[in-house]
Amino acid sequence: MRARSSAPSAPLCGASVDQSLALITAAVTCGLFALVGILYARRQRTDADGFTTAAASAGIVRSATSLVALCAGTWVLSSPGETATWAGLPGLVGYALGSAAPLLILAWLGPALVRRYPGAPSIGLMARARWGVPAQLLVSVIAVTYMAVYMCADLTAVSTAGKALAGLDPAVIAVLVAATTLTYAVWGGLRATIFTDAVQFWFVLPLLAMAAVAAVSALGGWEAAQQPLLGHPLMEPLASMGVGMGLCLLIAIPAANLFDQSQWQRVVACADTRTVRWAFSLAALGMAVVVLGAGWFGLWYAAHGMDPATANSALLVLIASKTPLWAVLGVLALAMILVMSTLGSLANGIASVVANDLASLRPATTPGQRLWTGRLVTALAALIAVPIAAQQPSVTYVFLVADLLCAAAVIPVFAGLAGWRLSAPGLFIATAAGLVAGGVCFPDSVYPANPLLVDLRPWLGLPADLNTFLVSFALAIAVSGLVALGIRIAAPARR
Repeated sequence: MRARSSAPSAPLCGASVDQSLALITAAVTCGLFALVGILYARRQRTDADGFTTAAASAGIVRSATSLVALCAGTWVLSSPGETATWAGLPGLVGYALGSAAPLLILAWLGPALVRRYPGAPSIGLMARARWGVPAQLLVSVIAVTYMAVYMCADLTAVSTAGKALAGLDPAVIAVLVAATTLTYAVWGGLRATIFTDAVQFWFVLPLLAMAAVAAVSALGGWEAAQQPLLGHPLMEPLASMGVGMGLCLLIAIPAANLFDQSQWQRVVACADTRTVRWAFSLAALGMAVVVLGAGWFGLWYAAHGMDPATANSALLVLIASKTPLWAVLGVLALAMILVMSTLGSLANGIASVVANDLASLRPATTPGQRLWTGRLVTALAALIAVPIAAQQPSVTYVFLVADLLCAAAVIPVFAGLAGWRLSAPGLFIATAAGLVAGGVCFPDSVYPANPLLVDLRPWLGLPADLNTFLVSFALAIAVSGLVALGIRIAAPARR
């Protein structure tokens, strides 16, 4: 069982990393982008609506680049590589496609739902318009839970990065990142976050490419790096374990991301429908490239026989143990950039749900009160994640737990929002049924993935080696969808 991170407690860099130099690198990186966000926020007038919506304010390039920066958090330095070390190429391809899929879905679903619910800037308010307050609370709780888990996972990933690369205290890194990100996220809100994310994007791909060049050079060149992969079991495209995990991620990631309010905010922030289509499609391509590139380090890690005990930090350990100092510091800076671009957006997304839901439940709330509520929630959301991240749970497993909750609700919620005549009780019953069906066989760890309570594969006539995560997520979605369909047919909601 690997439910907790086993990142090394000391730096692994071949050229020893001075902790003071590493900390200065992290602090300067965070400080520079905080300054960029603050300078932009000073030039903008931020009101209650602008703090969490920024409607029709971004074009294609800014929207696409900020989306990639938002979606590609520090988890890309941990989770794809960890998955690749045991699920191989098919698992990594599934991860890349799964990361791109929700953006492609939102490119078309987003504008349709925004037109259908024009006065609802959050998915919770869409649910209220469709079903009423209880459904609003259900959807809002799911959205906030997922975004909070995402924040904790990303702060965990950056803490792991600091520890693996330079032996830095995880709590120090988490506090540094949270404090600097909040300086502009709390002040400037969504507009400042989108602008800063767009700037950060232009550093992500070059730094990731730099890390790849350094790793290939350290492994003896491209041919030497790739040679152990030729004929390796991890490269088998139809390996059952890898295909199963790839399909699981292709289901779980889109289901979860559809509840990510920070991505719905980007839909509303796009200037028009054409901007949404292009920006989200380009961002999907960018995410596939980033995940494939980061995950390939995991294939190199496993094929070159590196320690399986630290496979959950494959990219980081490979960089730390094989490459020169400049590459280690570059990846450390990349980790800081990735987490800042995600943390501010997720905190603002949580603030958007809370502030907008508060205003709908208490109509007497003034714009000033909503603005300060949004700022307070933004700060609290980030600060609460800090002590959790310091404990360093497994990034991949934490994500998958939240993904299951979203998978159980995704079909009832979004089919209903799109027009299915599903009643409010039907929404709750279908979601609960999906959660129970997927939960009873949910694995107790990422690998080996043994069912936590009951192994349903023999009962369902499925192969004994079929990925248990795939079984869990497939059951959650299939059962919730079938129950919702049955209720829709037997007792359709009144129009």
